[in-house]
Amino acid sequence: MGKQTKSTKKFLRTQLDSTIKRRRDHQKKRKVIERSAAAKKQKQLRNTGKKGKGGRDADEPEDLAEYEDEEDVAGKMEASGGKLKGMSVDDFLGGGFKSAAADGEDEDDDEDDDEDEDDDEVDDLEDVEGMSDEEEEGAGMHAQDLEKLKERDPEFYAYLQENDKELLQFGQESDDDEEEEAERPSKAKASSSKAAKVESGPQRVTLKMLAGWQKSMLTHRSLKALRRLLIAFRCAVKPEQEDQRPEGASFIVEEARVFNKLVLTALKYTPVVLQHHVPITEDKRGNVKIPSNNKKWNLIKKPIQSYFSNLFQLTETLTEPRMLEIVVRESTRMVPYALCIPKTTREFIKVALNLWSSQVSEDGVRMSAFLTLRRLGMSGGTASLENVLRGVYSSYIQSSRSVSIHTQPMLNLMKNTAVELYLVDADVAYTQAFGFIRQLAIHLRNCVKTKAKDAFKAILNWQFVSAIDFWSLLLSRSCDLESERQAGVESPLKPLVYPLVQVATGVVGLVPNSRYFPYRLHLLKSMMRIVSRTGTYIPLAPSILSVFESPEFQRKLKGSTSAPIDFSTTLRAPTQLVRTRPYSNQLLSEYSFLLIEFLTSQSRSIAFPELVLPLQIQLKRLSKSTTNAKFQAEAKQVLDKSLQTALWVTKQRDAIDFTPKDLEKVKDWEMEAKENPLEGMLRLAKKVRAKQEALIKAQAQVIRDDDEEDEESDDGGEEEDEDEDEDEMEVEDEDDE
Repeated sequence: MGKQTKSTKKFLRTQLDSTIKRRRDHQKKRKVIERSAAAKKQKQLRNTGKKGKGGRDADEPEDLAEYEDEEDVAGKMEASGGKLKGMSVDDFLGGGFKSAAADGEDEDDDEDDDEDEDDDEVDDLEDVEGMSDEEEEGAGMHAQDLEKLKERDPEFYAYLQENDKELLQFGQESDDDEEEEAERPSKAKASSSKAAKVESGPQRVTLKMLAGWQKSMLTHRSLKALRRLLIAFRCAVKPEQEDQRPEGASFIVEEARVFNKLVLTALKYTPVVLQHHVPITEDKRGNVKIPSNNKKWNLIKKPIQSYFSNLFQLTETLTEPRMLEIVVRESTRMVPYALCIPKTTREFIKVALNLWSSQVSEDGVRMSAFLTLRRLGMSGGTASLENVLRGVYSSYIQSSRSVSIHTQPMLNLMKNTAVELYLVDADVAYTQAFGFIRQLAIHLRNCVKTKAKDAFKAILNWQFVSAIDFWSLLLSRSCDLESERQAGVESPLKPLVYPLVQVATGVVGLVPNSRYFPYRLHLLKSMMRIVSRTGTYIPLAPSILSVFESPEFQRKLKGSTSAPIDFSTTLRAPTQLVRTRPYSNQLLSEYSFLLIEFLTSQSRSIAFPELVLPLQIQLKRLSKSTTNAKFQAEAKQVLDKSLQTALWVTKQRDAIDFTPKDLEKVKDWEMEAKENPLEGMLRLAKKVRAKQEALIKAQAQVIRDDDEEDEESDDGGEEEDEDEDEDEMEVEDEDDE
């Protein structure tokens, strides 16, 4: 080999890569054109059936794809009936053989670039076109396919009955085969004219065009029609990127109704076609199996990635809530295919979490996103479920930075749906809950050790309260007494009750300032939920009675004309309400109800007379040392009902014939007991409380906007007050004593 010249070296260094890329692109375009020409000639040959001179010129092999995997191609072509006789060289090369050779060369070149293409966002839909050989098969299977579709996917069949009845009747009204044969040549000419239009520029998507694609996909499960549909879907979602597309691979959507129909068609028909060609199976646990053994999977993978890329873009741009809800709900049917691609799974979870936690999302969109997350978690195995659980908890905590009457319904819905997701798999939920509760304990430890301002801020906020409330709701539902009794086994999450209670009780006594009594109330309510549902005894009475020892009940109070505050959306009471009569009355109402609820939860215990005795002694002492008439009346009522209940329990247990060591008999006795005086008192108190809460929320909603403006202007002053309160906590405690 001779020495390379300078021009050759320069060409290799500067122009070789671009030249190779240009030639490959040219080969791909030529391959598509030659395939379409070969397909047209095949249709003309089948339609006309002529064997004359003109027929011999149009003759060609039926489909070269069936010969590609065979070693003796020449033998196969000779066995095809001598169709190659009389053909010129140009006709021979125009029949697809030249494109086949190019295919073989491109396969070797493409294998070298697989790794680079996998790293980029794949949006290439050309490879799907050569896979739909089945669509040339008879249309007589249409009725059978519809019957199978009705049994396998009744929801999609119902959708077709409502929106596309003509598709269900397709192929049933045509009794004249001769008319169809006569129409086929005209259709071939129309298709050739359409191809000429495609080459000239982008096509305008119409309802008639969508109906044709729907018929092809429903009748033959056509991958060609699916390819065109996905290209149109991409053009509708990302029109700004279509300038970079080659001619013939672009569509234009000009009307709103066409856009809506196109989106619904892509969402409804894509899973139907994919399930026909690459069916997804599930194991006994419900986990999706990757169809790696299917020969078509490697070609279907790229259209799936393109579909999801466009779908995610669509969810970000849609503004109509009803349309967005439909898009999210229908996308759930494609979850099995997303789970086969890890990168797509992660992006799908992220998009669903954004819709689930967005403050602008409506309840319908939020519930559809929740169902999508549930499907992703249940069908994707342990790794996918962990990602979902971690994401929903983090999104909920981030959304609960501030709680108001406007955001409270949204946060309650998020909390309940997140708990439903954690109940899917208790073992996976235990791992996640253990780590997050440990984080709460670390924040508390740092606050107790350092007593720094930042450490207090990490605890005295809505996010910490929301975390305690979330885990208490999860544990109360998973460790419910009735549920465990029916299951006959203890919940795997039961060991987490103790660490959560330790963290909550440690925070309750951390800030004794009366301004933070609403903050303490939220934590006590969370623990009260665990007590009433799980049967776990938590000594809440001392924390409740310590509130009645504060200056709000033991000293003279000031008058105030301020409106009552809503405790459900308040963590820290305003400074002007401290030691005032309205604030004292609200604290008395809230904490006395909580005390009654705690006593009622223990009223069925066989040891209630001994358990309530210390509480009665302390409550009597507090009622004698105060001049607050309302507190004295409330304390007297609680003492009377608790005494009556203690006497009732004593009378009931005098007639038993078993000892305390017979725990099963003790539990049966506690469950079969009738309503006691404390339970009747609580039932009446709930009715009165519901009316009071409705009145307070109505008043709070009227003045909420004015209060928010005042809080924004006084943010700096309140922070200074908070720091002073934290520094003066011990001083106030001494004064209280």
